[in-house]
Amino acid sequence: MGKKSRAVLFILVNIIISASITLTVLWLWERAHPRPEILLSCPPATAATDSATPGPGSASRLTEEPSLPNLNEDLAIDIRTIVGAGDLNVEYVEIINQGQNPADMTAWQLANESGQTFTFPALILNSGGAIKVFSKAGTNSVIELYWQSDVPIWRSGETARLLDAAGKLVTTYTIP
Repeated sequence: MGKKSRAVLFILVNIIISASITLTVLWLWERAHPRPEILLSCPPATAATDSATPGPGSASRLTEEPSLPNLNEDLAIDIRTIVGAGDLNVEYVEIINQGQNPADMTAWQLANESGQTFTFPALILNSGGAIKVFSKAGTNSVIELYWQSDVPIWRSGETARLLDAAGKLVTTYTIP
């Protein structure tokens, strides 16, 4: 047997063994961490279930995604801090959700006393989560948003206001 044929045989055996071990680990993981099932005593009319027509009192497995908790219920959104007021390169506002439920901040606004406003894109801020709104230009990410301003937005002594989608004042923060 030549060197090339031995190398090919070695690679094939290596692939088969690696695939077998990976599949075994995945199978063991699935057995140890099963997916949760949602059981209902009487499924809603629009839900797709595993059984065709469950009788009264019988349980069936719901196949659609569970719904999120009530968004914007018992809100505790706060402006934690404003850093670097007056310096466009470092200036940002940090907002935190201290409530028990996620908050849908889509179309909320962050405003300064001069009337400049930043409107939030589609955003769900989870309980305990925080987001930074930078004044400068940049690319939005999961935890950082950018105002896209060419000049600083904030000044010392100014009050920042956070308004919900309906324009209701949620919280304020006065910059030291």
